[in-house]
Amino acid sequence: MLAKKHHPFIIIFNILIFAAAVILKPLESVIAIKTATPMLILPLLTAFSIFGSVYQAAVAGFLTGACLDSISSGAYCFNTLTLMLTAVAVTVCANNLFNKNIRSAAVISLLVCAVYFILKWIVFHAVGADMADSMLYLLRYALPSALYSAVLIFPFFYLYRHFSKVLNS
Repeated sequence: MLAKKHHPFIIIFNILIFAAAVILKPLESVIAIKTATPMLILPLLTAFSIFGSVYQAAVAGFLTGACLDSISSGAYCFNTLTLMLTAVAVTVCANNLFNKNIRSAAVISLLVCAVYFILKWIVFHAVGADMADSMLYLLRYALPSALYSAVLIFPFFYLYRHFSKVLNS
């Protein structure tokens, strides 16, 4: 059995990418298009999970979610649980159901972003809110943001595909 190479620079680079995505989270409104604000962490975690193991994806999702929960208000463990379960589901799907190509990554990213924003809508806006305001949030913010976030999978996919080739060579 061939052993995988361990490149400490790739590990450090991954930590820096995730840290930069968490630190820049409050500045995502700068690249918003009308009401659609992307969430860079979702396609980043999706691309990482496509090429990683289940354990790596779970740890990355848990730590990223915990960092997001620490900087957001009122999201008690929502991001931690959602991102960890999403990362594990993406890894399982990528290893068992999908090929590791850009079309599959785009579909997975669209599904991940849609599920995340719909869950966020259900947990924080749909329950106990006025129906008109709730639907307005869903149609004017959540769904456009999910689509905008899903499109950002392309640079992250190619980056992690390169990392995967380096680690497996």
